[in-house]
Amino acid sequence: MSGSHASPAPTIQPSYTSLQIQTSSNALPVPIAYGQNALAPNIVWEADFTSIPQYTATPSSGKGGGGGSNLQMNGYLYVIAIIMGLCEGPIGAVGTIWKGQSSYSLSTVNPPINSIAAALSNAAVKDASMSLFSGTTPQSIWGYLSGRHPDQAIAYPGLAYLAAPNYNLGSSGSLDITNVEIFGVLSGSTGVSGLGDGDPAQIIQDFLTNAQYGVGFPSASIDATTLFGGAACYQIYCRATGLALSPMLTNQEAANSILARWLQLTNTAAIWSGGRLKFISYGDAAVTGNGVTFTPDLTPIYNLTDDDFIYTDGDDPVQVARTDPYAAYNMQPVEILDRSNAYAATPLTAFDQNAIDLYGLRIASTVTAHEICDANVAMTSAQLILQRGLYIRNTYTFKLSWEYCLLEPMDLVTITDAGLGLANSAVRIIEIDEDENGLLTVMAEEFPAGTATAVTYPVQTSAGNSVNRNLAPSSVNPPVIIEPPAALTANGEAEVWIGLSGGTSGVADPNWGGAVIWISKDDTTYTAIGTVTAPARQGVLTAPLASASGQDSNAAPFGTIDMINTLAVNMAQSNGILNSATTSDAENGVTLCLVDQELLTYTAAALTGTATYALTGLARGIYGSSPASHASGAIFTRLDNAIFKYALPMLYIGTSFFLKFQSFNVFGNAVQSLADCTAYDFKPVGSSLLGPVAQALAVGTNVDCGLASGTPAEYDDFGFASDPFPNVIDLGLASS
Repeated sequence: MSGSHASPAPTIQPSYTSLQIQTSSNALPVPIAYGQNALAPNIVWEADFTSIPQYTATPSSGKGGGGGSNLQMNGYLYVIAIIMGLCEGPIGAVGTIWKGQSSYSLSTVNPPINSIAAALSNAAVKDASMSLFSGTTPQSIWGYLSGRHPDQAIAYPGLAYLAAPNYNLGSSGSLDITNVEIFGVLSGSTGVSGLGDGDPAQIIQDFLTNAQYGVGFPSASIDATTLFGGAACYQIYCRATGLALSPMLTNQEAANSILARWLQLTNTAAIWSGGRLKFISYGDAAVTGNGVTFTPDLTPIYNLTDDDFIYTDGDDPVQVARTDPYAAYNMQPVEILDRSNAYAATPLTAFDQNAIDLYGLRIASTVTAHEICDANVAMTSAQLILQRGLYIRNTYTFKLSWEYCLLEPMDLVTITDAGLGLANSAVRIIEIDEDENGLLTVMAEEFPAGTATAVTYPVQTSAGNSVNRNLAPSSVNPPVIIEPPAALTANGEAEVWIGLSGGTSGVADPNWGGAVIWISKDDTTYTAIGTVTAPARQGVLTAPLASASGQDSNAAPFGTIDMINTLAVNMAQSNGILNSATTSDAENGVTLCLVDQELLTYTAAALTGTATYALTGLARGIYGSSPASHASGAIFTRLDNAIFKYALPMLYIGTSFFLKFQSFNVFGNAVQSLADCTAYDFKPVGSSLLGPVAQALAVGTNVDCGLASGTPAEYDDFGFASDPFPNVIDLGLASS
């Protein structure tokens, strides 16, 4: 973009007068959030919809005084005071917030400036904060409500919510699709470092007994020993095997359905016995992990034989049912919300290759496991579900007398039946029915040891193809700010040229999309003068460059042809590409470059390594500059159409001013705060007005090249009593 040209008048969008909402409902349940997962917030309250004019800056005339810019309105930005309800509280914190195609933190989700046009207009909202109310009971009232809308000031106890007095709606007047990562109830309770999921045992207890949002199940009716106590309890089993959950209950659903799904995912059964709800895992082998060891109780309670079974003569004491191995599923898909991929719904599959080879591929129905957000947890869970369905196919039914009334589901017994070839074979009881005569009909499943334990192995999920449009760009590399000679300016006017690129530690940032350029006389009040939307080709010398004295000075009408020296440059900081040119192009300035204070061109550009070039056929010291020597590390800049050109106001000549360069990303978002940008001071001398020699000042360098001798009489012809331009290049003017 050139600072000397105005943009055409843009089309102005109409000004909206209220928040645009696609759908609305006042009967949604308040979600319950456990562990670390994401959900979409719901608007609880909104007011004070405000429109803010949005401007584009175009530089003012270079001949005028003041050096400002013209602002041209091209639309509106909108803000609103809003409360967005999250879930039942109290919660620990919120993490990443996804808004539209960008991700933010709580402190950055509501920037007062989030677009180039907004930055140019400096349309900053006074209070752009976003506050989290964690949902405690009681809970303080949001100060904005108390101050601005006291008749609507509600504390919303027990509800976690986000509140903003000036929520930035952008130019659409509507809310972007928003999802919030919640560190909810029992987040991080698994005891595993770095894992934000919840302990399934504690989640189940809270879900059943919590007085605010729970089922209302009596705490005394839960068998705490099977849930929390001992090496064989449910809590130790989940921790040792790495099973953790992060349920987000956002829809109405029967509590028994929710509990059954959680228990399936954690390979456990719940039984009601003796007036207590017990939780017994199917785990059948000792497992050590995450600092604990699970040790199952595998001791059979009874060894049952034909003498114990009750049956009619001629009938088999034990009835057996066996499923067809061709009907058994050998591939088990699960769908999780992958935390590493912005909680996108992600399918994962456990399979048994041996069973596939023997019986052909049999795919089970996908288990929706949105309570799981970690791929490793998901694969353990899926493998356990697969093995249970694939390897437990025999079901036994037999009858016992009332003497065995202490048996309960999940107990192990052994059975011996010669007719079935069973000799002290272990089975697990899964169901017991008692008839009116006190006889017990027992259903049990086979117990092949080891099939209820899964081997854990690392899993890598897809990273997805979503793009974060709010990735913060790097700051600009050290900029190049020069005054070009008159031959390169429009109509011989005074100009300042600026070369910008973005990067860190000498490496180009592919996310850097450009910068808004600001100017100030006092380093306090800044005015935007335009934007750069493409990086300049900047680099550094990787070897010294000798002066061109003694070379063929007659080969070019405007400089010295250097056929001996090679200009070696590294372009990594801008990732710029240098192409060769013809001798005629080089002699006519097509490949114009700047090294320190020397203007030069080149003919041949040979790629010598990654982002490194050897430039030869140099036209040195063109446009009146000096073909001097340059040290390794000197700044190199290709002067092409990516250079920003600013028509310099006359009042700026001879006085210092400050420049700031406010980076934004390739999507025009994530504009840096102006307060975080470095201020670069520059003092122009009006080179294009006073002589043919190029003025090139390295940023932050004081170059003292004063005029030859110093008597006030030397400046009489200019109307000055003393040197008006100290610390500048000697322009070669006569002393009178």
